[in-house]
Amino acid sequence: MRPVSIIGAYETRWGVLKERTIHDLLAEAGAGALTNAGLESEAIQFIYLGNAFAETLTGQAALASVAADAIGIPHVPGIRFECACCSGAAALRDAYLHVAAGIYDFVLVAGVEKMNTRPMPEILRAIAASFSQEDQAAGIVAPAVFALYAQAHMAKYGTTRAHLASVAAKNYANGLLNPVAHWRKPVSIDEILASPMIAEPLSRHDCSLVTDGAAALVLCPAESAGRFQTKPINIKASAIAGESYKIACRDSYTSFSSTVRAAAAAYAAAKVGPKDISAAETHDCFTITELINLEDLGFFARGDAAGATQAGFTSRGGALPINVSGGLKAKGHAIGATGVGQVVEAVSQLRGEAGVRQIDHLDLFLTHMLGGAPSVSVVHIFERGY
Repeated sequence: MRPVSIIGAYETRWGVLKERTIHDLLAEAGAGALTNAGLESEAIQFIYLGNAFAETLTGQAALASVAADAIGIPHVPGIRFECACCSGAAALRDAYLHVAAGIYDFVLVAGVEKMNTRPMPEILRAIAASFSQEDQAAGIVAPAVFALYAQAHMAKYGTTRAHLASVAAKNYANGLLNPVAHWRKPVSIDEILASPMIAEPLSRHDCSLVTDGAAALVLCPAESAGRFQTKPINIKASAIAGESYKIACRDSYTSFSSTVRAAAAAYAAAKVGPKDISAAETHDCFTITELINLEDLGFFARGDAAGATQAGFTSRGGALPINVSGGLKAKGHAIGATGVGQVVEAVSQLRGEAGVRQIDHLDLFLTHMLGGAPSVSVVHIFERGY
């Protein structure tokens, strides 16, 4: 297996983009990543695309072929990856493995989602399809599922709604500094706590956004990266793990075992541990999810992530900055694109190109996505290749 670098990274603006089609978003993201890489589109040999709901919400399938056509290389083959919120991260992992194995030299990874195309009940039904049919029949849709996890975490560790609000406030503050973020408004702890309840104990500000957007990356062998990019970023580890998608069959309601196992595999592959990570983008589909993730990734002992977050440990200026892009809470959750967008943030930070939200003293950057109930987790670790 040969080392692999990211030489191009780009993401569109994230938000309710009524004027943009899924084709427009793919064209912008793909062309932007190629320009950033300094690579001609004709060099791309394969396209890996993450998307969850295009058929349901836009009536368009064969998204990898759509991406190829949109960026002017219709002869290039591709595959679409669908595993709920992990779709983009899974696409990156497969691309990484193919380049590492020497099957391809230059590939494009993209993620896209056009969510705001239907009335909200239809959008929610599409998202609910990521859960088992038995759970859907019982009304266990996303807010209800993660509310159960929040209640369990509160009962076991004493986590409070104020702790959850501190996650949202932090990520809103980070989103203010991100010019492509969906939500760029300050929100106070009091406003968060006073917002309408969605599924006890999760209020509106504990839930991620319904977002349109796209992101793309260009990968190549590390040995070739310097020919195109003065600041290549190396993929140090890539890991994936699964668990039961049925709520009643979970190993735990205060931990996601797929994350624990994916993180352990990524740390082992990179020959590092949680304490070696400088910053991370992690899946905050709900505020409780970020807290559980921080414990599953090994950054904090069980029950300690809430207090650490409230104390500022995970703020942009803290010891372990988390979701400096604004996360799913503020940057937005364009589901198939989110995992790729996280990596765009990692690349920007490691290159020192993140502007006012730049993190100091950055070495290793971790990205993490969950999909489904959750039923799958993907973890990547990145470092500078220059």
